Amino acid sequence: MFSGDFHTHTRYSDGRGSLRENVWAALKKGLLFYGVSDHGPANIGTGVRQEKVYLTIKEEARNLEKEFSKIKILVGAEANVISLEGDIDISREIVSALDFLIIGLHPYVLPKTLKDGFLFVLPNLLGRLFSGIKKYLVRVNTRALIRAIEKYRPLVISHPNLFLPVDLEELAQVCAKYGVALEINTGHNYPKDEIVLAALKTGAKLMVNSDAHYPQTVGELKSGEELLLRYNFPLDRVLNIKRSELN
Repeated sequence: MFSGDFHTHTRYSDGRGSLRENVWAALKKGLLFYGVSDHGPANIGTGVRQEKVYLTIKEEARNLEKEFSKIKILVGAEANVISLEGDIDISREIVSALDFLIIGLHPYVLPKTLKDGFLFVLPNLLGRLFSGIKKYLVRVNTRALIRAIEKYRPLVISHPNLFLPVDLEELAQVCAKYGVALEINTGHNYPKDEIVLAALKTGAKLMVNSDAHYPQTVGELKSGEELLLRYNFPLDRVLNIKRSELN
């Protein structure tokens, strides 16, 4: 059903497999496209060492394409939002060299400024202890993601509402406006029905990805397929559906 898996990680960040192992796993799953999207450098303890690592990944990918001719290898990044104004931890120069861009919210990131640390990053960490600030978190997180979409126009927003709360409908409206997809992430166990419902209501697109951190889980997208079928979601609005499924 799916043509590719675009949200995967390797040992360049916090994945456990090599790029070669992940590509081979994707090929065995019958995928036509494999996308590697290691964490941005602001992700504490899990991100790439520095943003130029993505250029190294691109070079390795181009070499692997000579060996794996039956699958297209695409190099992206899962960038972190690091400010209230939607700045990310990868420069525009590096973004322009990538094949695609994923943007997401993660709790353990280095903020752009002290202000962003006190008003954005720290409250999200405290939110796990103090539920009373959830409304504030929903507001600032949604705003930060919307600003990031407006600035960078990513391919997809990774796992919305997984780690940090957002207003899904408001986010989906902006995604629909700019043609950005919301991700159905099969690698984490969290409520995803509401993502599909928000996309249905607003006309936003979806993308189903594994968020694989091990070669064995690359292309494990079955639960996402079941979710799409449960809500009869229009397959022409799912970015990584095989074209043959649309005929």
